[in-house]
Amino acid sequence: MSDMTPLIRSAELLSVTSRLWAAFRRGDIDAFLARYSFAPGLTLFGTDESEYVDDRDRFDEYMRTQFAMISGSPFGEAQVEAWAEGEVGWSVMRSTVRSGDIEHALRMTSVFHLERDEWRIVHQHWSVGTPNEEILGVPLTYSVERVAEAVETDRPDLTGFAATDGTITLVFTDIEGSTALNGSFGDQAWIDVLRAHNDVVERQTGRHAGTVVQRVGDGYMLVFPAARRALRAALAIDSEIRATFNDPGSPIRVRIGIHTGEVIRHANEFFGQAVNYAARVAAAGAGGEILASSLVHELVSTDRSFTFGPPREVIMKGIVGPQLVYPLEQLLDERLDSREPKT
Repeated sequence: MSDMTPLIRSAELLSVTSRLWAAFRRGDIDAFLARYSFAPGLTLFGTDESEYVDDRDRFDEYMRTQFAMISGSPFGEAQVEAWAEGEVGWSVMRSTVRSGDIEHALRMTSVFHLERDEWRIVHQHWSVGTPNEEILGVPLTYSVERVAEAVETDRPDLTGFAATDGTITLVFTDIEGSTALNGSFGDQAWIDVLRAHNDVVERQTGRHAGTVVQRVGDGYMLVFPAARRALRAALAIDSEIRATFNDPGSPIRVRIGIHTGEVIRHANEFFGQAVNYAARVAAAGAGGEILASSLVHELVSTDRSFTFGPPREVIMKGIVGPQLVYPLEQLLDERLDSREPKT
């Protein structure tokens, strides 16, 4: 049982935030500004890089200017959730703003402090929810589960990549903690990271006779006609990622999951079962870790080129009962990695 104090939803802060948004929509600047703290530490972030305010006098001037500029803009109704713990509370508000014929998502997060029995805002963050692909040309952060969902929706024909026995080996890979890393690196630096990462994954996949089936942000689904090729490719990807991002303490680490399924005999169930299972294997790993399903481990059990760590039981979303996964440790005959891959 967790000893963490449960969060308490606050009807009072929900009402305060709703009234704040109503004042904003009707252009009542005085009612709006009255809700903000005069204490040191008041800060506000906006979507634009110049929208950072940490001085109350400048804050008032900034907000009055903003009100004058956006007066009459079509802002939508608010959906608000709020919580409180002691003298601190916070709320999240979702709404919309229309620009011409386009409606954008609008979000506002507020941190409150109880001052003389009045909830005052000490920090606030506004953002306009423009998709990353629209601004940057690429989606920035997705999990392997999103990649699996995209594959299940598209259902590409994979029969041409299968081995003679009708099986195909699936590899899912992504960067551990990519959402947080994107925020810490900043969008442009993160795009540079993605480009370097994607180049490694795609080049090593091709070199080991694999195929990229789906990519969403930093998440990949790869297919190989044999488990051994997939394992060698995974080791090569991990090794080159480490070499590419070799600064001391670099947080860029990939997690890789490998599973084999029968795409020909069980074509109807393949996408719903084998693909999702492979994604769950990857999701069970940590950055810098390669996990193989028990089936993959069994397929290469007589090949002494590969060594695995002790198996561990993991709980996978949507899978009944604990599942065994095997951490791939190394390729004993490292010369194989520098030669043309074998089956």
